[in-house]
Formats: sequence, structure tokens, C-alpha cells
Amino acid sequence: MTEPISRRDFICRCALCSLGAMVAPAFKAVARVDSESWIRGLEMSALKEAGFWQPLPGGLTQCLICPNQCKRDEGQTTTCRTRVNRGGKLYSLTYGKPCVVFQDPLEKNPLYHVSPGSQAIGVGTAGCNLWCKYCQNWSFSQVGPWETRNLDLSPEGLVQRAKDRGLKWITFSYTEPVAYYEYALDVAKLARAEGIKVAVVTAGFINPKPLEKLMACSDAFSVTLKGGSNVFYEKVVGGSLATVWNSIVALAGSGKWIEVVTLIVPTVNDDDDGIRSIARSLARLNPSIPLHFLRFTPAYKLENLPPTPRETLERARNIALKEGLKFVYLANLPGHEAASTYCPNCKKTLVERVGFTVLKNSIRGGACPFCRNIIPGVDL
Repeated sequence: MTEPISRRDFICRCALCSLGAMVAPAFKAVARVDSESWIRGLEMSALKEAGFWQPLPGGLTQCLICPNQCKRDEGQTTTCRTRVNRGGKLYSLTYGKPCVVFQDPLEKNPLYHVSPGSQAIGVGTAGCNLWCKYCQNWSFSQVGPWETRNLDLSPEGLVQRAKDRGLKWITFSYTEPVAYYEYALDVAKLARAEGIKVAVVTAGFINPKPLEKLMACSDAFSVTLKGGSNVFYEKVVGGSLATVWNSIVALAGSGKWIEVVTLIVPTVNDDDDGIRSIARSLARLNPSIPLHFLRFTPAYKLENLPPTPRETLERARNIALKEGLKFVYLANLPGHEAASTYCPNCKKTLVERVGFTVLKNSIRGGACPFCRNIIPGVDL
């Protein structure tokens, strides 16, 4: 005879079984093809001029969206593989060509203080301006759009999909929105006009002016702070800690909602000093910024490493709480109590989660119903 189980245990077991599917690529990369032939086959009338770039002598172009500042000759693509010099102008190769379009809970991004339990359309294209050795979505991010199966989906078409499903949010996620900045910006503008809110999931490796323009038409940001030292960023990520931190400071000062994410990779960025540096910096900026520690799954160039031990994640959370952060979460640990939201004042459970599923939300009018302490976020 089968022993009955509780609703919570049932959902927890389902989450454990489906975790692999949740983090697996939505579409496999297609067979490698010749990028030059693919690009030459694109109609000029179908290309979208890049948002931030400048012409240089001799027909060169320079992209100005991120600190890579790629200078390219005729036919050459940028480091992110998503922009090309054609005829002395820089064009986007990912505009209207997403390779991932999913309906997901906002918690998956992760955004735990944004309309808990709500669904959104998440969209992403090929390409990234970083090359993290442990990338969890490398089959999208570390290839160009000529290597993925893409949809033809205009900004108008994407916004209409959200409307048809009665969804109030669109998220730019799965891959780095900097790689499809032009598409994301136009989608965000249209979405806002239709009363649909926009969340941006980014690594924050972007120049100030493009970020400012994206902030103007977006409502929430999930920013990945990958490590606590510039050496780590240079050797493992291919970016700059200073640039990412400046993006976080700009977002926090703009009044836009922001949550910060750190994927903890064993032996790579799991040292206490690095974790403490991240938590202390955030606490000094604003102790109410939620910090999410994610469990690493072996992938890409670090398949030889083990998954992050539970104890490492719990230690990281304790360090962050001691540094003064009010909301510290653990993700990719289905059933762990640190997925839930607690009132920092009376310690009562306010939002109970298992995995990405919200079981109960007790927040009322943006406040704790037990002690009336304000709980920051969007649409709480």
C-alpha cells in the first residue's frame, strides 16, 4: 500500500525530478555552419542597425554597447557574435531572431520580490559578450545565430504573444540581453505602451549609456555578480568586476528594482573572503537588495567539477546574513527553506516556495501582515 504524502512533499519530489529539464537548453544548437555564408544570405533590408556604434577610418566600425568596444572590418562579427560590419555600418544579427521563447515563473530568473508566483514570457537569442568557463547555457550563449534554430518573431509579435496569454511580464533571459540589445529595447518600449512590464536578466557588462536607455523602459533587473575579484572576472569570465559593479550601483540608484545573483562554483569562486566581499558591498549599497546564491551544475569547460555542496551554499548564506543583507536565498536546492521569503523584522514566513513554485504568499500591500514591516519589491 502506498503511503500518502503531503502536498509540499509531492511538489518537492516533482521539482527534483524536473530540475534537469528546467535548466536544460530549450533548443539544441544546430550543426555548425559557415557564418560568412549565413550572413551573406541575409537581406540588407531585414537587418537592424546597431544601437550604439561609431564609424572609423577605412570602413571599420566600433561597437559601443559594452566595454569590449569591438573594432571590426567588413564582414567581421563582434566578440558576442551578434553584430556585423556590412558596408561600413554595424548591424544586429539577432534582431527578431530568438532561439528561446518560454513561459516561465518570474522566480526562475530569479526574481523573488517581483509579483511572486506570476508567469512571464522569457526570451533569448544566441550570443554573449562574456565567455564564462562554467556557462550553464553555453549551447546558446557561446555560439552565433547561424548555429541555433531561431524563430522569426518581431517585437510586435512577442508583445502580442504576452497579451494573448494574459501575461503581465516579459523577461529578457537565458542569454545576455546585451547580445540582442536592439531587439530587447524595441520590445521593452512596445510592452510598456501595452501595459506589460519588463524584467532584464543580465551580467551587467554593459556601458553606462546603453544601460541608461534600457533602464528607462524596464521595470526590474536580475544582475549576476559572478565573483568578488577582478582577477576572477578576467580569468574565468572575460569581463571586468568594476564595470559590473558600476552597473549595479547605477541600477540601485535609479529606483529600478534589482536582485543580485551569484552562481557558486566549487574551487573557483566559493572562498569565504570572496563571498563576504560580495555580501558586504551589497549591504553597504542597500541591505534590502535580495542576493541569490545558485548551485552550480557541471557544464561547458568545467564539467570536471562537482555540483556545489549544500553546505557551501548554506555557509555563503550565513555569511551574507551576518554582513547585514536582509534577504538571502538559495536556488537549485529544491525543498530548501532558504527558497522562501521571511520578514527580516519578525522572522515569519511570508512567501513559501518549493523550487520555482509559490505555495503561499502572505504579503499584503507590500508589507508583512504580522508586524507591518515594509517588504520591498514590485507588485507585492
